[in-house]
Amino acid sequence: MDKRWGIFLLLLALLPSALAQGTESFWQKYGWYIIGAGLILLAYLLFKITKKLIILGVVIAIAVIVGKVLLDSDGTSEIGVVGEIHYHADFAVYLDGERYNFAQEKYMSTENKTLSNFAHLHDMDGNIIHKHASGITLGFFLETLGMKLNDTCLALDDGVSYCNEGNKGLKMYVNEKHNDEFHTYDIQDGDKILLSYGDGSGEEIKEQLDSVSDQACIYSLTCPEKGTPPEEAACVGETCTVEG
Repeated sequence: MDKRWGIFLLLLALLPSALAQGTESFWQKYGWYIIGAGLILLAYLLFKITKKLIILGVVIAIAVIVGKVLLDSDGTSEIGVVGEIHYHADFAVYLDGERYNFAQEKYMSTENKTLSNFAHLHDMDGNIIHKHASGITLGFFLETLGMKLNDTCLALDDGVSYCNEGNKGLKMYVNEKHNDEFHTYDIQDGDKILLSYGDGSGEEIKEQLDSVSDQACIYSLTCPEKGTPPEEAACVGETCTVEG
């Protein structure tokens, strides 16, 4: 077989390994390093054969790199398996001083309607996030409700956006500490999360922080001294009746 065809077929064989998605396999864990070494070797061989094939190799190498970057930026590979954990976090969102109401039917997951098996709200309680897989961020959770969050804007499910402008801006606090991770923040068990937009003073922010509920640990069954979850609760401890 002509050497050029052999090299071309080898490159084609490497591409699926670099771009494959799904459960983590040997190729997904180590493939990038193997491909990098292979590309160096191929570049040397191509140089020995013809300048035209060098150009082809460079183009394919760029395609592999771009594909890798796109897959990594997607973030889905970092999300775990549904049911591996069951965390709860208290949260509140304030927009221009008014607390946003998440206790609405459209934001609730039930036995008959699940917005997401990875993270959701239950029992008409808009204050507690239920997280069922590792790697779930605040941005991911809000997307399940039809919203979008980044470090400068919060877009609601009705299309209205609250973005940094003038003396107004987004602020985020986790467990009463300022946090700049916004949509990339990985929700942890027992977190108290505040997302606030406006030009609020320190005193107003303090009032908002104090208003964040402290009930998540009850659903996680980690603070029995505070009581037990309500009888109608659908998602408690390691048990959740929402299946999809």
